[in-house]
Amino acid sequence: MKFLPLFAIFALVIAATPAKAEPKPWVWGWWPGHWDNQDFKPHIDHPTQPHNIQWKNGLYGQDWHPENWIRAKGSAEEVIKGFYKAGIVTDQTSEDGVPVLEVGDAYLRLSGQEKRRVAEFMDYVFHVTDTSPAKMFYIFHEDSGFLIWPGRPVGMYTKAGLQLQ
Repeated sequence: MKFLPLFAIFALVIAATPAKAEPKPWVWGWWPGHWDNQDFKPHIDHPTQPHNIQWKNGLYGQDWHPENWIRAKGSAEEVIKGFYKAGIVTDQTSEDGVPVLEVGDAYLRLSGQEKRRVAEFMDYVFHVTDTSPAKMFYIFHEDSGFLIWPGRPVGMYTKAGLQLQ
């Protein structure tokens, strides 16, 4: 019976301790340096914003146009050179008369919004959806290997926008 009040006090202390991602003040917690440098935010869509808000006029309502990138780099050619240098775009070909944008691993790591912007930019520069008989282009990964099925596109771009597989 002596241990019951002590156990109740111990349980109350544990229940009152906030569950935060920070070093714990006792021996059973994480070591103090465990939580350092964990504020990394990869290039993905913000997880707390509803999907329809993210895609309305760009992320968080920002209005984006391909001309923004052209103004920032000086010319469309410089933007496309940057895509190639970063490994986002690796080649531009055609398959059975349908234009194909070949992309690298860097493209697959982009957020959905940035993937759409790259495809929209390429269409803006080359007018594929206006001039191609297919009115669209496929997006294939450069190496149809481990996660990408051979011969299957990553997505396609039409006037309606980007459709990822």
